[in-house]
Amino acid sequence: MPLKLLFLCTHNACRSILAESIARLVGEGLWEVASAGSHPAGKVHPATLAALDERGLPIASLTSKSWDDLTDYQPDIVITVCDQAAGESCPIWFGKAVKGHWGLPDPSKETDPETQQAQFRLVMDTLEQRLRTLADAVRDSASADELSTCLQTQANHWAVPVSDLPNIEARQFEAPTTEQVFAVQPSGHKPRILLLYGSLRERSFSRLAAEEAARLLKAMGAEPRIFNPRGLPLADAEDDSHPKVQELRDLAEWSEGMVWCSPERHGAMTGIMKTQIDWIPLSIGGMRPTQGKTLAVMQVCGGSQSFNAVNQLRVLGRWMRMITIPNQSSVPKAFTEFDDNNRMLPSPYYNRIVDVMEELVKFTLLTRDRSDYLTDRYSERVESAEEVSKRVNQRSM
Repeated sequence: MPLKLLFLCTHNACRSILAESIARLVGEGLWEVASAGSHPAGKVHPATLAALDERGLPIASLTSKSWDDLTDYQPDIVITVCDQAAGESCPIWFGKAVKGHWGLPDPSKETDPETQQAQFRLVMDTLEQRLRTLADAVRDSASADELSTCLQTQANHWAVPVSDLPNIEARQFEAPTTEQVFAVQPSGHKPRILLLYGSLRERSFSRLAAEEAARLLKAMGAEPRIFNPRGLPLADAEDDSHPKVQELRDLAEWSEGMVWCSPERHGAMTGIMKTQIDWIPLSIGGMRPTQGKTLAVMQVCGGSQSFNAVNQLRVLGRWMRMITIPNQSSVPKAFTEFDDNNRMLPSPYYNRIVDVMEELVKFTLLTRDRSDYLTDRYSERVESAEEVSKRVNQRSM
């Protein structure tokens, strides 16, 4: 049996009428739809009818109704659409139903004709977007709690006067919400961390520091893997089918976070370190192998403490669209910090590496399942929409 959907506002002359009409379009055969007002105006606003007619939606049967006339209509979902942020009072439905509130500005209040028309389009686009999401949830047989969450999530999508943001593509504009950020069920596997170091010396202190970090990561419940850069060709000196390049790229794709540890040489990271990063491209096909993954940066120094290498690594991490954690490690006179068994001695520098690895694991657990959402961008959604539009237009010509 189809669900019954009800939109409520005060006058039932504009926004609830728009919602009623668009809901019929979006959920045809999926639900029954009605709208009403607590103090109905008695007629639908002419600008509302004009906006619906412009979009090709039927207007002949639309009337301004009182919720007192709905004694035989028992809705399953009730959505109020008054703009409480603008000081409007919203009717309260006391009957049994899943309730939601989609606060929308009243486009009929705009006095400038062009602004009013643009505002109507924005409100209608917003309603259509929300109703399509709601329709998907209904088709998936969502529970009452899931429908309530869906309504709340949609409510937090910002609806703004188009005059305030004239350059915005309304269909692609979203306001981030807590519900969306934490919507994904957390993964159960160990955090996967790739460690890179920047020296080929037999006793490489960047390698020893990376190995110490890997031990800590393993003790913290992560799965660390260390890439050995020996045999990796200079960037562009070989084809990317080279076995070491493929090994590095496979590990980069496998990982959910990384540790980059470089010696400082001539006031900068080493060429070995930079070569590894250069072989990890910003994109492979349609995939970005580093985007949204966490990163911790470390350096070892032959002399006094410096931060040149970690600062450079941070710049590269941002360039690779990685989530670089706030903490970092710099170990001065590294040759004095490891014993004859190549284990790091206890010191404040060791404690800092513990801090960095702890922070990396925390950030990885927090972001790894949400990286797609966290790195979803308005500009790319708009670009994709334009590309789809061009393809459709070409086919129709």
